[in-house]
Parts: sequence; C-alpha cells; structure tokens
Amino acid sequence: MKLKFIHTSDLHLGKKFEINNFSLKERQKRRQELWNTFDEVIRTAKIKETQYLFIAGDLTEGEYISYKELNKISEKFSSIPDTNVIITCGQSDPYNINNMYEYIEWPDNVYIIKNTETVEKLNFPNDNMCIYSISWDNHNGSKKSQLIYDISVDENKINVLMLHSDIDSNEKMPLSIDVIKNKFDYCPFGGRHNFQHITDNIVYCGTPEPLSFEEGGEHGIIMGALKKKNTEYSFLPIAKRKFITRQIELSVSYSFNKILDLIKFSGDTFSNTKDYVRIELTGEVNSDISMDEIENEAKQFYYHIEFEDNYIYDTEGKDYEGNEFNIIESYKQQFENNSDKLQQQAFKLGLEVLRKEKVVK
Repeated sequence: MKLKFIHTSDLHLGKKFEINNFSLKERQKRRQELWNTFDEVIRTAKIKETQYLFIAGDLTEGEYISYKELNKISEKFSSIPDTNVIITCGQSDPYNINNMYEYIEWPDNVYIIKNTETVEKLNFPNDNMCIYSISWDNHNGSKKSQLIYDISVDENKINVLMLHSDIDSNEKMPLSIDVIKNKFDYCPFGGRHNFQHITDNIVYCGTPEPLSFEEGGEHGIIMGALKKKNTEYSFLPIAKRKFITRQIELSVSYSFNKILDLIKFSGDTFSNTKDYVRIELTGEVNSDISMDEIENEAKQFYYHIEFEDNYIYDTEGKDYEGNEFNIIESYKQQFENNSDKLQQQAFKLGLEVLRKEKVVK
C-alpha cells in the first residue's frame, strides 16, 4: 500500500516583506501571493486525493499572524477532511505561551506537534504508519539532537521523521545523517528555503514561494507516495514568481545601447514580466555614459528590476585642450586613475549631479 503525501514548509503566512526596494503596494501584493500559493497547496491536496500533508515548520510568521488569519487557515484545512495535516512548529512560529495555535478550533484532520521537550509520536494504525516530530520553542538548539537519536521505531511500520532543523548547523538541531537515514522511510524537513535532496529519504522541500534574492531557483512542494523502504517523490514547482540575480561585466568600450541591451537580454530562465530581477554590474564604464539613465530606461522592460552598482568609471586622463571651461571634463580629471571604492562612489554621484545641472542649464 502506498500513501500519497505532500511535503511543504516555510510558508511564512503573514510575513511583512521588509525588503528595501519593495514599495508598500508590492509588499502587500507579495503577502497575498503567499496566501494564494497556500491555496494552491490545499487545492493540489484535494485534487490528488492526498492522504497526508506534512508542514515542516514556519507555516506562519508567529509574530505577525492574526487570529482572523489563523481561522482562515483552519477553514482551508477543513476543506480537505480526508487529508491528515501534520504541522510541526519552527523558528518563526515556535510553540510557546505566545503561540495562538492553541486558541484556534482546528478540524479533526489537523495534528499540531505541541511537544518541545520530548519527541511526539503520532500513530496511524489504519495506514500502518508512525510519525515522529518535535516542535521548536524559544530555546531549541543542539541539545535536542539526542532525543532524535533515541527514537525506537517499529520496523514493521512506515516510519516518518518530520523536523524543522538544519543538519549542518550547530544551533538548529544538527543531526547525523548516518544515524537517521536507515531508521526512517521518509524525513520531510523544513528550515531551509531552497529545495535540497540530502539522501533518497531525507529532503528539504524549501519554501513554496521564494522570499528574497537569497532564494534563487525553482520553488514548490514535494509530492510522493510513502511505502516501506521505498518512498517515491518528485518536486513540483508552484511559485508565482522567482527571485533572479544576474551579473553583467561591463567594458569601457561598451556604448549606451550596448549596455542597455545586455541588461534587457540578461537571461532566458525567467520572465521579465513577473519575476524579481537583480543585476550586479561590474567592470569598467566609459565616464561619458550615464548609468543612471540606462538603469531608469531598463525598468520599463521588467516587472521589477534593481541594480548593484559594483562597476567603476574610467577616469584616465584625456586631451582637455579646447575644453578648459567644460566643468564635467574638469571634474573627471580630478579622479584620474583613482579606483578607491569610496572615491568611485563619490565620482559617480558627482558625475550624475553635474549631468543634471548641465541639462537644466
């Protein structure tokens, strides 16, 4: 018998999205998109007649989630009564005196792991399966690892270990892979925001929606079927948008249009009309070119684009004969051969100010 499941984590419903380059409107839109993706998880569980939905921590932003929003989550789970929803608490929604999960009337198909000092065991005899987990409180750390090692499983059952953990961290319940990989048939892990296959039975699903530029690549959920010693699963991308970072190295020989074209056509693995794109500009730029104008013009081709300006301007000496009264050329001469980062930033800023002054006059 195979038991169909979905594995997700780190949804962070209620997140504030305090990203500097996001407008208030964009932050509100992105928050709603997290809820839309949560709806997609529920819809998929219903359509696929999934028997288990594993949520491995950080379902919500505990600091910001409201009572009304938690009731909304509960109603969503009520819409999939034939799916057992197993929720462990992570760092963003730790199970403690401030956690509002305790005050919500959850449907009968929802099981929230409340133990933070001992491993909780959920037994599902009809499916011949046991699920082991422990939730975070405010003080979780490496001391909890031994509790996992001490778990004694029934070899005749399907055994699942669900944790919000980081196997490589000294602070987030580090675990020895060799100790757990042969004991459990599947380990749905949360706590990392990118999908990561550790072993055939230990998997980080990542967050279904990326939350920042540090979380590139595809994002989605894990879908599979549990079976003793033979769990099968695959990654299903469902994210509404991607965060993409690209690097473009400039040359002093590049013209205005050449640089703009490099930005416009910087990759084919994302959508200009819906994804968040960050371009890191490196190399050297002809000081006659206004990078501010290029960056402003590039914005019309993207849903969202921002820049990291790590390039330098060419400030080598030129023939200024006949240009004694050209203030811009005179200004350039002051920075000749200066590649100090702070000086370059001052040069860029001053150059753009002078260009604007020139236009005004």
